[in-house]
Amino acid sequence: MEKSDRYVLMFGGIVSLVFGILLFTQTTAALALIMLLLGLSWFIQGIFNLLSIFIDKSSWGWKLFGGVIGIGAGLLVFSNPVTSTVAVPAVLALLLGIFGVLIGAAALIGAFQGEGWGAGLFGAVSLVIGLLLIFNAVVGGAVLVWLFALLLVVQGILGLVFSFMRK
Repeated sequence: MEKSDRYVLMFGGIVSLVFGILLFTQTTAALALIMLLLGLSWFIQGIFNLLSIFIDKSSWGWKLFGGVIGIGAGLLVFSNPVTSTVAVPAVLALLLGIFGVLIGAAALIGAFQGEGWGAGLFGAVSLVIGLLLIFNAVVGGAVLVWLFALLLVVQGILGLVFSFMRK
């Protein structure tokens, strides 16, 4: 590993650790900053999607659709940053809840068709968690933010440890 790679790993570890700690200690402010960065990212990606139509005309309809959605989502986050800090995690929790219900139902059906009690147990747990996320999307979004913060802290610590292990 090159010396510059070590510093990139160290920088990534520091950034992850800082954002993770900020999400734990200053949740609203850190989430607002993350949402603004996400909105900026969506806006810029939308512009690049639209510009790419002039470079490569293949799949221009999808590029146009993605560009308009990206710009619209970015502008929506910019115009409502406080609402976005609650709405985006809640929508993510709602989507995860829907997937949990679908996965749980599929596993339960499989269990009744002979896949065993393990599939049934997995299906029941997935179904319950999915329903909890659907009916408590705001609370689920808050839990997801805390889990994301924990993952950032762990990632930051590991990034720093591995950067110091490299010579």
